[in-house]
Amino acid sequence: MRRLLATVLVALAGMACEKVPLTNIAASFALADAVWFEQEQTLFIFYRANAQQGIEPVSLIEVQYQTDTEALGWTALTGIPAVHTHLAVDCGPYARCGSWSLKLKEVPRSVGLRLRYHPAGSLSLDAHVNLFVVASGPAYTNRSLVAYGVFDAQNLHVQWRARHQFPNLRNQEVEAYGLRRQFDIRDARTGDVPAQGPGNPYEYAAIDCPGQPLGWAPLSTLDRAIFDPDALPLSASMDSTVCATSTVTDALGAFSAVAVARKNPRVRAAFPALHSPVRAVTKVSFVLQMCNRTISAEHLAMQEQRLLLANAHTICLDGWTQPGFADSLSATFGDALDLARAQGNDLVLSFAINHDDTTGQLAVLIESAVKTVLVPERDKSTPRAVGAFVFDSYGRTIASTDLKPLVLWCPALTGPDLDAIPAASERACPLLPDIPNITLGPFMFNRLPILPTRDQYLNFLSKYSGDDSGQMQSLNFLAPERTPLSINVPLGDYGLATFFNDEILTPAPSDVFSYCAPSDQGAQSVVFHTPHNATPRPLQYLPALQENDPQTAYSLGLAWASPFLLRLTYDVVIAGQISAFTLSVPFGIHSESQANYGSELWSQSQFDLTQVLKQCTAFCDAPTFDSGGVYNVSDPFRAVYENQCYTPRFPALGDDGFPLDP
Repeated sequence: MRRLLATVLVALAGMACEKVPLTNIAASFALADAVWFEQEQTLFIFYRANAQQGIEPVSLIEVQYQTDTEALGWTALTGIPAVHTHLAVDCGPYARCGSWSLKLKEVPRSVGLRLRYHPAGSLSLDAHVNLFVVASGPAYTNRSLVAYGVFDAQNLHVQWRARHQFPNLRNQEVEAYGLRRQFDIRDARTGDVPAQGPGNPYEYAAIDCPGQPLGWAPLSTLDRAIFDPDALPLSASMDSTVCATSTVTDALGAFSAVAVARKNPRVRAAFPALHSPVRAVTKVSFVLQMCNRTISAEHLAMQEQRLLLANAHTICLDGWTQPGFADSLSATFGDALDLARAQGNDLVLSFAINHDDTTGQLAVLIESAVKTVLVPERDKSTPRAVGAFVFDSYGRTIASTDLKPLVLWCPALTGPDLDAIPAASERACPLLPDIPNITLGPFMFNRLPILPTRDQYLNFLSKYSGDDSGQMQSLNFLAPERTPLSINVPLGDYGLATFFNDEILTPAPSDVFSYCAPSDQGAQSVVFHTPHNATPRPLQYLPALQENDPQTAYSLGLAWASPFLLRLTYDVVIAGQISAFTLSVPFGIHSESQANYGSELWSQSQFDLTQVLKQCTAFCDAPTFDSGGVYNVSDPFRAVYENQCYTPRFPALGDDGFPLDP
């Protein structure tokens, strides 16, 4: 018998030495938090246990705790009466999560939490519990729930909200773990509640509720938000707040405190649209040439075709070295402009110069004559001469700083070799296609000007045929119309800002502006000046100026890259077919790669500023909603939206329940 017993023991010992495979089921508590609020005598439990195996429908969460005078052994949470409502939460087949609340008079010294896989079994998973204790203190920081109100877009209807306040979990997380709190609203009043400062952003339980009774019916909900169906009366339009008595329950009974609803900033489009009075301009055309001899018939014909000068007046240059030539030329230009002015349109000088003076002296005299005529016209009312477009035989840069903003003098200063024209040549006489980098016949457009020098053109004819050089089909000049009240302010070497008539903002000193960068180029060109400073400034600087140095008025205008725009249609033969291209000739190109500069500014009849510049006229120190619908209670309009897009999404009647409130 002893030998048999020994054999059995040896066999059992051998079995114990065999390796048994272990499976990792990833069992752990992802959340095990306990929060005790002294003023409410309530212990809140939040938990989430994960395990790839073992969790069954009957699995349960157990709790134990100890205070100075009381100890609770392991007890199922659901076996303890709950202070608040807790919904069952489905976390999937491999998790158990939720929340609970239980009455506890004394501060807990320790709290334990575990998952029991089966009520009849002993297998369990213990959690490391994070215990938080919130002592007595101000209700707005030391209670688990605060109540506050928000307004709809019209500041007519109040939505009352409850917000969970836990030191370890966010508002929506608490909601996701199933905790629901009932809150009641009664005795709403309208008036002006002073702001309570940053310590109490929701202004909960801070003061008594002043103001006039509204007579609204009491409200009660288990959701986190409820709209009052009644609207504010017209007499309360300038009141900044509505306050009411809010009541919530805890382990001790009911707790009542004042909840405040602060109106949204009253914001409108500061200047909904800025009109652009751009009109077609009448050409006053000339051909300036040697009448007693022919320099190059091919080049002259090309110049006349490019500027469409078939019916232009001819001015002979043979006696250009004689005294008084520039004065005589300016008189001829002035007489022609006066004659065309009777049509009522703005005017532009358009002429070609066909000559062989390589000293540059002839061009200096012509520039002087143009300056005499155009500079006095610059600030006149429509009809006026807005500028000149000159097609010379040689490349040249304008010397007069007064004339640079008024005249396009082409062609660019480049050499005669067509294959070595630098891209920088576009700066002097830029021609920008609507389609960048297009190929016109045998050359790239942005490398060869349509308006070439005589040497360039004759070289071109020696390499290719005249048909390959293309044909100008149309030239259209556009310019902004000026009224007797319009003001032009120069911008740099080429541009200017035009303040047309009475486009004026007249804010109150307390008003606040918000700027949102526009996507279209036209709205980006809007500028402003003030009665005390005529220097044009970009619109984006207006909000800061109003905040730091409020002005009585702001005049709005448009910044132009040039006094006029030339749009042309040009035909070339490509692969045996005629193709038409539209192009722009603007002033002052700032980048070699910049295309279509100014075309949008000239083509729009008005620029929508509805979303660009917003003006707050009341309640500007109040917080507001962002574009996602979140109420940013610590971000007043005045401090936040100076250079941010203000596109709020407000709650509306019917949005009760659980709004976005992180």
